[in-house]
Amino acid sequence: MNKVVWYISKYANIKKYGAETRQSSFCKEFVNKGCDVKLILSNSSHLFSSLPKFKGRYLEDSSSNFDVVWVNTLQYKNASSIKRILSWLWFEFFVILLPFRKEYKKPDVVISSSLSIMSVISGSFFKFFYKSKFIFEVRDIWPQTLIDLKGMSKAHPLILFLSAIEKFGYKYADEIVGTMPGLSEHVEEIIGKNEKVHFIPQGISLDFYLEEQESVSPEYFSKYLPKDKFIVTYTGTIGVVNALGYIVEAARILDGKYNNIHFVFVGNGKEEENLKKQAKGLTNITFAPRVNKNQVQSVLNVSAVLLASVKNKKVYRFGISPNKFIDYMFAKKPIICMFSGYLSMINEANCGEFTPSEDPDMLAETLLKYEAMSNEKLDQIGLNGYNFLVEKRNFDVLSDQYIELFND
Repeated sequence: MNKVVWYISKYANIKKYGAETRQSSFCKEFVNKGCDVKLILSNSSHLFSSLPKFKGRYLEDSSSNFDVVWVNTLQYKNASSIKRILSWLWFEFFVILLPFRKEYKKPDVVISSSLSIMSVISGSFFKFFYKSKFIFEVRDIWPQTLIDLKGMSKAHPLILFLSAIEKFGYKYADEIVGTMPGLSEHVEEIIGKNEKVHFIPQGISLDFYLEEQESVSPEYFSKYLPKDKFIVTYTGTIGVVNALGYIVEAARILDGKYNNIHFVFVGNGKEEENLKKQAKGLTNITFAPRVNKNQVQSVLNVSAVLLASVKNKKVYRFGISPNKFIDYMFAKKPIICMFSGYLSMINEANCGEFTPSEDPDMLAETLLKYEAMSNEKLDQIGLNGYNFLVEKRNFDVLSDQYIELFND
């Protein structure tokens, strides 16, 4: 199809620097299907610690079969600092200058992927400057996330500024892609009903799961994962938004009465110490250290049921498509998620169920139901998720949906 595609995302990454993110997975598939692709990203991120450091403004690189341009951007450490916002603006300024510094082919399609939502600026500029098709990809709904999860006022100057950017992006973009299934409802609240919102969720890169897996040590298994128990496991960040205190309360309900069920939290985060204090005295909870992403499957494989949870906030009303679901489904285990928003994936795949957010009694009741199931039943539920993931959520299939937007 010979489309020239620029994919702009401040927080993307490539395999050689620690992670093949959604953007790099799509870039690889776009090239496989005939596109000329350039991923434009930043070397300043609180998510990855080993990004390239270099002098000068730009570093030209490559990954697999596509070109990469790193933008040397203002560094920051604290994700809540003003320097993070300044780093967003810094990135956009030098992305806009990029075609004046480098001789690149004119892009036919420009994808601006949030977060940062500021990439609306560079995407819109290239639409105007190059007459490119502009696709606004929404992976986090900002500034609603700051309002719901950080408690910021709608009248705060930063919220007003980001709201204006968001509204402009929704209006000016030729297409809007959301990783959450109900994004169209949110966009309708902002700019009115339209037909340009598309749901393209998070996907799976099969190469990573089939070729790059390692196991944690035998000592890790013996220390943190008890034998002869019905293990229910949470893996990932231990943060406020994950609402893990309600899982601890479900454990409290079951402790001493149903001793076969044992909870394991694998990960770290700002709420870890608070969660441990809340769980003090309980005999059915283990806190295990974080493991590398390519070791997660080895932990999930010895679990019976896998857990996820988010707070009951408006921003989640439009749905979620977390990487955690990808890991969990590939492990072929039933999934229980405490979530009260727009339901997708788990219910579509019939690989577990949602229970209401912040309701430990219902979670405890649901876990007892799964603990009573036969191994054959549990295996079938887990296999449902795996089959759904591999057949409908791999990047090869999802990239076809994306490429259809290039041609509209």
